[in-house]
Amino acid sequence: MQDKHKKNLYKILFITILLSFTIILVGCNWFAFGLLNIIDPQSQIRVKNFVYKNDYKNIVNFEVFSINQAEFILSDFEFDYYRGASRVTSLDRTVGVNYYVAPSIGPGVEGTSTSITDLYLYSSGVLDYVKAYSAFNEITCDLYIAGTDGAGHDLKIKVADGLSALGVNNKAPTAVISIKPTTQECGDYVEFDGSGSKDGGDGLGIAKYEWYLPVISTGIISTDISFSYKFSCSLITDSEEVITVKLKVTDYYGNEDSAAEIVTIKNPNATSGGGCPG
Repeated sequence: MQDKHKKNLYKILFITILLSFTIILVGCNWFAFGLLNIIDPQSQIRVKNFVYKNDYKNIVNFEVFSINQAEFILSDFEFDYYRGASRVTSLDRTVGVNYYVAPSIGPGVEGTSTSITDLYLYSSGVLDYVKAYSAFNEITCDLYIAGTDGAGHDLKIKVADGLSALGVNNKAPTAVISIKPTTQECGDYVEFDGSGSKDGGDGLGIAKYEWYLPVISTGIISTDISFSYKFSCSLITDSEEVITVKLKVTDYYGNEDSAAEIVTIKNPNATSGGGCPG
């Protein structure tokens, strides 16, 4: 009977030693890695101090560190993009980098941090998508870091998820209309230009232009930054008429602004009281 008790004590002692050894090697999260990690430990990487350096451009800073005695070579930033709950794989991208994350001096001890600064969460592809599909404030991003530790394990760690890909900006743009010439005869072209319009200070520019000529149509006349229009003489029944043009601009965050200007169109063949001479 005593031999049986001794065997049980030996088993308990062995298991205790084994678990203690596991914790020493892999730190607090040994359950997640399993016992095989005892003989082949992998780096345990953590992220801290994730902040937005610039809210409306989504430039982020953060720090990466190890909590065990295994180094890590960070080789890639990976970006996964979503519109609502749907993944937009055409926007996904990987940016190759080379950062060294030092091992810690002991298990469970925070090692020296490696700083990541001025990382943009969007690309020109994201801007093009937002513009093409009017997906204002709809694109989010999951950010990962990936690389290889000192033992050759490939690791991928999520830094943050559900981030607004373009950040947040509530500053309205400014719509500006330029007309050349401001007085023109019917049958000749007038140039309407919205290139002087400005965003709200984010530097991304204007995503959408909508031009209206109420005298012609209630709908959108053009969505280009500028366009030319030739007013028919049949439209100008007096010797000259003042016509209003309107422009609505939308920035990449969905903020809008509108402007209106006038152009004088002359019809030398019209009577001053209206109608054409018979």
